[in-house]
Amino acid sequence: MENKKYSILIVALYCYIGHVRAYIEHLRKKNPLVEITLLSNLRPEAIREAIPDTAVKIEWYDVPEVKNIKWRWLRFQIIKYRQVSFFYNFSKNRKYDIVNVHFANRYMSYVYKYLRAMSRNIVMTPWGSDVLRIPKKHLKQLSYLYKNSDYIFSSLDIPLGKKILQEFKVNPQKMVGNFWGTNAVDYAIKKGDSISQEESKRRFGLTGRYVITCGYNRQESQRHKVIIKAIDQVRGQLPENLTLLFPMNYGSLRAKYVEDVEMECKKRSIHSVFITDYLSEEDLYKLRKATDMFVHVQTTDANSGSVQEYILCNKKIVHGSWIKYEIMESFSPLFYFPVDNLNNLGEVIVKAYKSDNIAIPQGVIDCVKNSGWESKSTKMNDFFMSIV
Repeated sequence: MENKKYSILIVALYCYIGHVRAYIEHLRKKNPLVEITLLSNLRPEAIREAIPDTAVKIEWYDVPEVKNIKWRWLRFQIIKYRQVSFFYNFSKNRKYDIVNVHFANRYMSYVYKYLRAMSRNIVMTPWGSDVLRIPKKHLKQLSYLYKNSDYIFSSLDIPLGKKILQEFKVNPQKMVGNFWGTNAVDYAIKKGDSISQEESKRRFGLTGRYVITCGYNRQESQRHKVIIKAIDQVRGQLPENLTLLFPMNYGSLRAKYVEDVEMECKKRSIHSVFITDYLSEEDLYKLRKATDMFVHVQTTDANSGSVQEYILCNKKIVHGSWIKYEIMESFSPLFYFPVDNLNNLGEVIVKAYKSDNIAIPQGVIDCVKNSGWESKSTKMNDFFMSIV
């Protein structure tokens, strides 16, 4: 489809700027004619540092300070009032071909009419946890926004899309496909086997170590402590040169959480390495390559890019069976060692360690290759152009 000009407001409050940057970069790459305005709650200088493309217009939403207010009801009312007031003023005399809302929270439902005033096309881009982990009591508030939007970037053949359909009672025709990609998949395809596991282990000081990587961010939902406890229980059946690797370089966290996880390893005398610095695409790829086994048992997940990257690097994956990747699971054999119950986590880790072969079906690998931004951004831009 030949590119045409259109304007889009990307509302990305409380979002990880790295993912937003990738989204914008690839949309601009596919269509240089698109006019993008980004609304974020990060400080303008921080947004501009992350997104230096001056063709992208930056707008700032100043989040209200409510930390010292003890009553939840009052905190909610303050944030709601400030958000409604902001969007009331922001929407005046503004028109966009598309308003694209990312990682919506319940407050966004109260500003729906202002979003609608700015565009006849409201597109929701759920990230996963914003829907999968929402408390039941907040579902009604968020469902209003989803029901009244025009399009939703998700598919009915993945758990995220199914939950949106079930919980928000939206028209299934609004679900237009999963147009979210990952840079790391494209990078892994490009690099292939040009970087060795030995070189990758040297990068993180892991030469000569058997590396089990635990989760992929610093959120408590990754269940780092559960993994440590499970490994401690089967320590005698694992190699003596074992190292637990913890990528802790993004994700929200409570104070001293990383220190708590470090202490859990120390008191059990388990050698561990923590990655807290920002990693380039090459370093992220090396982290996957340095891994011997990846343990992924977080509470919920929509479609983890990290899991896909470990697949491309042909790694042993221990994965919670409650996290469904139905398309990839339709191929046989399973691409992972399933954990049905956390009480059996240690047993499954030992089974994975003692297994000689990694039998990842070609169909799964093909699915992953189609999930990179090179593929997704073309479909996303074509869709945007089709509705304006």
